Amino acid sequence: MRTRTAAFLIASTVGLAVLGGSAVKAASLLGRTGGSFEERFSGFDSSRWQRSDGWSNGSYMGCGWSAGNTIVANGHLSLSITDQPVTRERYACAEYRTHRHYGLGIYSVNLKAVRADGVMTTVSSFTGRPFGDPWDEVTLGIAGKDTTKLEIGYVTNGVGHRDVIVDLGFDAAKGFHTYGFERRPDGITWMVDGKPVHTVKAAPADLPQAPGRLYLQLWNGVGNGPWLKEFRYPGTPLVAEVAWVRYEEPAATLNN
Repeated sequence: MRTRTAAFLIASTVGLAVLGGSAVKAASLLGRTGGSFEERFSGFDSSRWQRSDGWSNGSYMGCGWSAGNTIVANGHLSLSITDQPVTRERYACAEYRTHRHYGLGIYSVNLKAVRADGVMTTVSSFTGRPFGDPWDEVTLGIAGKDTTKLEIGYVTNGVGHRDVIVDLGFDAAKGFHTYGFERRPDGITWMVDGKPVHTVKAAPADLPQAPGRLYLQLWNGVGNGPWLKEFRYPGTPLVAEVAWVRYEEPAATLNN
């Protein structure tokens, strides 16, 4: 049985085998990373983004990624769950991810989450086996069963660290707020509306080091466990909205 923490942390992964090696991490830090950017969704930028399509992440998900469930219009990105599947799963869901990897720096996403039992709205920096790296991930998510809470966690070389629950003090499904995290060599700080809500400090070897692709997702799980609760499609699409995305690399980049 998959634990709550494991399922939350692998939502953005496309392969779970662990590749050991600090050498791989070091090489990843020095190459193939993108620079700072801000995305305001004036249109679909295929040079930066891709829409996942035609597959799913595993048995814990009750949906498959559909490109048609990621829509850029009117200055927003819409991520939806629908009953028009493109895989063997019963529902279709949405994953929008960057082509390039991004390393240390500040990641910020302004979004409105979905309130509904059984769903997750998530933002992650992920790399792993498909990209020739160890599994490194920094993630945050809002479970639709209680959109007043933020769940955060990270993975270092395939080792997951238990997610922390943060009381937001507002309903993330009622309006747009900015969620993000700062990756530093000696720590990770998660932020809400520009204010720190949780910090982890550790030696570099104990933190995610490899640059990752940035993932924006809306998906539903299966089963009726206490973490997500049972998903029941309401008859109309469930839609999360993203107003903008920003990545700010450190002033002294590792590429120079």
